[in-house]
Amino acid sequence: MITVFLVDDHEVVRRGVADLLEADPELTVVGEASTAAQALARVPALQPDVAVLDVRLPDGNGIELCRDLRSKLPELNV
Repeated sequence: MITVFLVDDHEVVRRGVADLLEADPELTVVGEASTAAQALARVPALQPDVAVLDVRLPDGNGIELCRDLRSKLPELNV
């Protein structure tokens, strides 16, 4: 089982991606966030295998968030 965390400021996008991913029995969405701050708080606690990030977020961008998450969780695939 591969666990996935979604980060996008648009709920409809998160729902659509989650629905597509969860159609595969090998994938499970374990959490979601709409901001970089939420992601930085939630991802380390949930320890997902993969994080799917939006490039543009209201409080930052996905590239910086990727760096921050990878520094906390080097094994995280982004």
